[in-house]
Amino acid sequence: MKKLLLGAVGLVVMASTASAADLAARPYTKAAPMPVAEVWNWTGFYIGINVGGAWGDNGRGYSTGLPGLVSANCGSPAGVAPLVIPAGPNPFDISANCGRPDSFIGGAQIGYNWQMSTWVFGLEADGAWQRLIERSFTRFATTPTVGSPMGTIAGDTAYFKSETSGLGTFRGRLGYAPGPWMIYATGGLAVANVKHTFTEVLAPGNVCVTPGGTTCRTISNDDTRFGWTVGAGFEWMFTRSWSVGAEYLYVDLGRTNLALAPIAGVGSFPNTSTASFDDRQHVARVKLNYHFNSPVVARY
Repeated sequence: MKKLLLGAVGLVVMASTASAADLAARPYTKAAPMPVAEVWNWTGFYIGINVGGAWGDNGRGYSTGLPGLVSANCGSPAGVAPLVIPAGPNPFDISANCGRPDSFIGGAQIGYNWQMSTWVFGLEADGAWQRLIERSFTRFATTPTVGSPMGTIAGDTAYFKSETSGLGTFRGRLGYAPGPWMIYATGGLAVANVKHTFTEVLAPGNVCVTPGGTTCRTISNDDTRFGWTVGAGFEWMFTRSWSVGAEYLYVDLGRTNLALAPIAGVGSFPNTSTASFDDRQHVARVKLNYHFNSPVVARY
């Protein structure tokens, strides 16, 4: 019995020794790491460029102060020959062209984002070049006595021109960013340079060379206008520092009123005419931004 016990103990010792030697001979294997979820960081400053298009959505009003006049916008009323602008001097850029204006727009932006969980709060300022030009005209058809006020003779014509050059905005942004992409709403201040020209020409209404004469009168302005803008956008961070996106803005720069005063001594301009211009536009553009933020961090 004693010999059997000693033999069993010996077998256990030999097995333990062999197992330890086998483990020592095997290479060390590290446990597989836990899955890592990336957390994209939108917090920080960024700069970028933008390109796109702008479309005018202007409104216009016009009054000669005289009731019951027969007229047509961007065309000739019945019984009145079509408007033809002759070649030659045309310093007030009167035109028979009408149409909704559009323009290329391009510029740069700078901003800062704060991220709280999946929400992103930001401020952005941008400036862009554009040249939106809109022309229109109103042509009259009534035919009372020659020498009556503007608009009462067939062929009397009023011309209008609006031009917006340059556009800047300063906006707040509120975005939702659960990962490398973000959707956002935006709104704030808009500013641009706007010009308007309002010209009236007596029949046949197709030429105005010198202001204050016996055939035409004109007025113009050149102002920096402040207004408001709202819009929305989408942005995708395709690397740790670069993002690309698309944005839409609606811009309203307010109303401009111009008045043509009577001209003393000229029987055909005894009345006051007024024109109002509402400068509005739609902007659609793509944007490329470089972010000076912290790198992507990991969440376990």
